[in-house]
Amino acid sequence: MSGSVTKGNRLQVMARRELEKQGYLVHTAVRSAQKRGPIWISQTTDIFNAFDLIATRIDPPQPLRFIQVTTISHVGERVRKVDPVPLNPGLASVEIWAYVGGQKRLDRRYRDRKVWLPRNYFQIYLKTRNWEPDTRDRVPVGETALAPEVEMQPVRAPETLAAVMRSSRKTAVRKPREPRPSPQ
Repeated sequence: MSGSVTKGNRLQVMARRELEKQGYLVHTAVRSAQKRGPIWISQTTDIFNAFDLIATRIDPPQPLRFIQVTTISHVGERVRKVDPVPLNPGLASVEIWAYVGGQKRLDRRYRDRKVWLPRNYFQIYLKTRNWEPDTRDRVPVGETALAPEVEMQPVRAPETLAAVMRSSRKTAVRKPREPRPSPQ
């Protein structure tokens, strides 16, 4: 659509790029410089004091998308900020794009296999779904867009319970004592 995308913070730029890849025309909230004492501060004036991006697509026609971009840890705060804004769901969707980043790491819930937690994606929360997350509403970012979401690696099979019980019982069970002769 347009040239280089550099408006907004890093997450807004990433979200804007993904929307433009999908064919949307995106407007970013305007940044303004304000002097506070001896320093200048770059501050964003949100759209309706709640949204960072507005996206629209003409071919094929789609409703407007009002988007607030944040990290996964700040979703609750953004829901409280965005929820009161009255928008007709038939004309526009209200969305929160929460970025899930970080280093690749194992999901520790599984002992018998290695499952890598997905990283580097936007989880989309929709007002029409009462802000409930759905794994189908994920937009992969960067290299993870090409990689599979879950990568499984086989791990050594756990020992059978019988083998574990046999080895521990041998050490735990002692020889039975011989009965003492009874005094007669």
